[in-house]
Amino acid sequence: MMQAPQSIKANIEIAIPDNFELVQRDEIESLRGQALTGRTWTMQDLREWVGKKSTTWIKASILENPRYSREIQQMVDHHEIKEAAGPGTRWLFKAGPMAEFLDRHWEELPW
Repeated sequence: MMQAPQSIKANIEIAIPDNFELVQRDEIESLRGQALTGRTWTMQDLREWVGKKSTTWIKASILENPRYSREIQQMVDHHEIKEAAGPGTRWLFKAGPMAEFLDRHWEELPW
């Protein structure tokens, strides 16, 4: 007859340097959302967010990718993405919704 594994409880002390602070995970998630709330990204900001991928990659892999066309169009319709209207104009993105989109589709993107 096999015995069930026993759990062991121990008190462990971990030294945290003075320049660090222990914060609960849900508090960090809340702060991340606040950091993007109300921010507008340019294409350059989006490029930084996705690891300095090229504008061509962003357009082909995300903005003009048929797989995401409905979702991107909804974001355009909700004024979360403003498409460049031609030479001399630029793309604008609401940072929060765009970051959420990238998080949802992270594993699918061709990194």
